[in-house]
Amino acid sequence: MSQRECKMGWINTYINYTKPQQSPTFFHTWTAFAVIAAALRRRVWINFDYYSIFPNLYTILVSDSGVGNKSTAIKIGGENILAKANIPDFAIMRGTLTIPYLIEWMVRTQNSNPDKFAEVTILCDEFKVFARGAYADSGLIEGLTKLYDCGPFEYRLKNSPISVVDKPCVNIIAASTPEWLAVGSAADFIGGGFSSRIIPAAILKDERIVPRPKMTQTEKALEKMLINDLSIIGALAGQFLITQKAEQYYDDWYTVRIKTQNPDLRMRGYYAKKHTLVWKLAMILSLNINDDLVITEDHIEAALKLLGKLELTIPFAFQGVAWGEQAKMQEKVMIEIHKRKEVVYSELLQSVHHLMGTTELQQILQTLKDEEKIDSKKVSTGGKQKTIIFLKEDKP
Repeated sequence: MSQRECKMGWINTYINYTKPQQSPTFFHTWTAFAVIAAALRRRVWINFDYYSIFPNLYTILVSDSGVGNKSTAIKIGGENILAKANIPDFAIMRGTLTIPYLIEWMVRTQNSNPDKFAEVTILCDEFKVFARGAYADSGLIEGLTKLYDCGPFEYRLKNSPISVVDKPCVNIIAASTPEWLAVGSAADFIGGGFSSRIIPAAILKDERIVPRPKMTQTEKALEKMLINDLSIIGALAGQFLITQKAEQYYDDWYTVRIKTQNPDLRMRGYYAKKHTLVWKLAMILSLNINDDLVITEDHIEAALKLLGKLELTIPFAFQGVAWGEQAKMQEKVMIEIHKRKEVVYSELLQSVHHLMGTTELQQILQTLKDEEKIDSKKVSTGGKQKTIIFLKEDKP
């Protein structure tokens, strides 16, 4: 087997490789994690006696249409690197997704795999393509929710007896707008458990503008290194060892974790599964550097820091998920304020006038004030008085 070439780690090398391109570092970082997870599949795991955890992820890059080049970020990781790596028995699904189509792929990979692993990576640079399948097939979201833990999956196709995929593993790497992410009703999305399985990495605005990205010889060399090392990572197999210090660090966090949770109801599912994500990311962080299948306290700490940054963006990703039209409008107003930190009232009204009138906006602003999320102040410029709306935490 060849030696690793990414001396600073696979993820840092990937970030350097993608720097000349416009997509934000936040998107490239989570794409890197998703690519490693897809390469590992269920070949490595953590055993907790009663159950095992595998490193598969459901990663979705979220931003408004035209912001962040999210589809390009997906294609760079999925097509430029993942699809070119030499990973045995690797399968990528593309196109509209339905349960029969997914089962067909899983059965195909299961039958061709000597260990009967049914491992599939769903690559979807437009989540609306995926969502069409969700609307057409009411069992799709439920099926993906069950498949997340990689346990035996029962299915029954039309005019066929019940069958079982014993060793499934599904990874998702997708891009979406907040509107397309809100598949079906809020109750289904949150209460059904699918929201707790996904990593919704969201941004509000572009980090940088690159009109015509170009790869130099440096980036071309990094691409070859990334493909080489991902092939090595994809060949790894076995159970992880967790050091005593890592166990203690995790236990200390777990016992007090509820104190740092965002009260937003839409994040309840995420927090319910956060402890599982910590272990999944710790596995990826470990193998990002070397092949020893050991999780240390540094990996747990780094995973928690990553998730802490992610949590700041989740409300933006879930802005389309609400229990009423008024709540959706309130989210849109809050997003506009977040984008600018502070905004003149008249400019805010102009940015949302296609959604609501003056009276409705004023009602929403008053609600946000009552919730202590925003505040306002009067300023005079050029002899005219203006109202400035700003986030409460930014109040001087």
